[in-house]
Amino acid sequence: MIDLQDRHFLSTLDFSVEEVRHLVRRALDLKARARDGTFPRSLAGRVGALLFFNPSVRTRVSCESAMTRLGGSAITINPGKDTWNFEVGDGVVMDGSTQEHVRELAPVLSRMCHFIGVRKSELITVGSARAEASADYAELARDPFLHALAEHGEVPIVNLESNRFHPLQGLADMATMQERLGEPAGRKYVLTWTWHPKSLPVATPHSQMLAAADLGMDVTVLRPKGWELEPAVMVAARERARSCGGDVTETDDPSAAYEGAHVVCAKAWGSLDYYGRFEQEAEDKAPLRAEWTVDEARMDRTDDAFFMHCLPVRRNIVVSDGVLDSSRSAVIDEAENRLWTAAALFAALGGK
Repeated sequence: MIDLQDRHFLSTLDFSVEEVRHLVRRALDLKARARDGTFPRSLAGRVGALLFFNPSVRTRVSCESAMTRLGGSAITINPGKDTWNFEVGDGVVMDGSTQEHVRELAPVLSRMCHFIGVRKSELITVGSARAEASADYAELARDPFLHALAEHGEVPIVNLESNRFHPLQGLADMATMQERLGEPAGRKYVLTWTWHPKSLPVATPHSQMLAAADLGMDVTVLRPKGWELEPAVMVAARERARSCGGDVTETDDPSAAYEGAHVVCAKAWGSLDYYGRFEQEAEDKAPLRAEWTVDEARMDRTDDAFFMHCLPVRRNIVVSDGVLDSSRSAVIDEAENRLWTAAALFAALGGK
């Protein structure tokens, strides 16, 4: 029996491959039990606090639904809207826009709730206030608020998406591939960059890549030159994939990448090289728009691959209607599995 009780869930890299796979097995078991009416109410009386700094559909609904189905409850908090603005810096003279420090917030929520989830990532849009707040990826990748909660809190902290990782999305992707492929090890998985009008965080593609690596798949990261993912995360993914009999490679050649693929996962992300130069990134990536949409012609180069995307997705920019509305699309199953993987995680952290 794998014991995950009372541990923080900030990244799947903090867990062994077997521990991550254990969570996925539990999720699929819970999904099956929900179908046959034997779903456990193992978290009765438990309460989770969910801090959403960013908009959310699937993460919020899946987490709230998971707690309710397990007999517990979730309290969703929108910081700065229905709470104070929170400060994270040490030694700060708080005479500005923040009214409450994480040093008080974390222990107070810990006394009232059994775990704390937080979704906080920078929305990197051209000319946005968030983009101007920090133009340094190395600083954002530290995820200071998330780690301050973990340092000062007294209960498990769950990462609902940060600047660097989105581990719950990774778990859902693993569950979806396990369902569709049976045994994913050795199958070819393509994570492809797509054009997007905004420069989005790298958290989701990082965790999606790690998900395929932890299944022992042969992972191909397809991206234009200049849009590489974080090198340290690439190294970690490659090491985990090789430990399971797979590998991780990179390419900017779509023809080679799609050839023989069993899974195509699309996701837009911003270039780490362009942090602080968002207008320049928008200008330089404009010519890429027409060449980086997942369409029927590209999917036809695969080995009957199915299509994945975390949602929300911009139709006919990221992926064509013909792919998204076809039987090859797994995006709805993938979204549903956010519920079952959240339920498995919350139960495990609660020792149930």
